[in-house]
Amino acid sequence: MSVIAIPKPLREKLGDEATDGLIKVLNDAESTSRKDLATKEDLAKLETKLVEKIGDTKAETFKWMFIFGAGQLAAMFVMFKSFIK
Repeated sequence: MSVIAIPKPLREKLGDEATDGLIKVLNDAESTSRKDLATKEDLAKLETKLVEKIGDTKAETFKWMFIFGAGQLAAMFVMFKSFIK
């Protein structure tokens, strides 16, 4: 937690109660904003999910490339057989 220094002129204008209230509000705002930050564990989980997703995508792409290539070979074979007759 950071230390908040309220300048003397502001403390004199606000008074002790208002200064303490201001410090409390600033501390609450800081702690609330820290809750929204990603932790190392959050980033590690995200990285794991991304690696899995990329691996799945590569496998899916390879599968469709193989199917497309096999289809082209089959089409070429049929065309070749029709020209031989």
